[in-house]
Amino acid sequence: MRKGFRSVLLCLLLAGASGLQAETSREFRATHNVGIDAALSVLSLPFPGAKGAALNINLSDQWQLGLSYMNSGFEVNFSKLKLAGFKERHAGLLLRRFFGNSFNLSGGYVYRTNEVYLDPEVYGFPLSEHGVRSEAYAHMAQLSIANHWQQGPWTLAVDWLTLVMPVSGEVTRSSAELADENQRDDVRQAENVLTWYPNMAVSTLRLGYMF
Repeated sequence: MRKGFRSVLLCLLLAGASGLQAETSREFRATHNVGIDAALSVLSLPFPGAKGAALNINLSDQWQLGLSYMNSGFEVNFSKLKLAGFKERHAGLLLRRFFGNSFNLSGGYVYRTNEVYLDPEVYGFPLSEHGVRSEAYAHMAQLSIANHWQQGPWTLAVDWLTLVMPVSGEVTRSSAELADENQRDDVRQAENVLTWYPNMAVSTLRLGYMF
């Protein structure tokens, strides 16, 4: 299902981009106020498969204010983190500057929350069937490079590169005290990673509608 969605969306992007005339997208933004879109990251790191939605407000043909939401989550068991499961959510307030018809740069603030379910067998928790949850948040700064095209009211877009860097954060729910004494430092180290790791996404595909 996900591969099919990606293929259809990519075909729409290519078809829409090839059929547009110069300045069409810019002129359309100048006469319309609000747009909504759905997003899917083809490659997002460190955790793949991020998806979400955005509400965009046109301030002019060159400036756009956006409210965005992205999330990812799955079960894993890999690397030094030895995770049993992970959920990540982003909520952002972004300002986008268009240069010409479709090329744009955006930047702004992102609030990230995440939950990690640590493996009881690895960290010595007194549980046998379910992971123990730790939670953290981070205040982050985001920068993106993208092209957004208008095919009538339809928005076809590719965010070519998105970088999100943590500025500050905190572990709000720790599982360290539930672990065996000799494992508590390892738990705290894994939880600290939740606060300070960056995010990167390549080729985030967007399909939306502008009113």
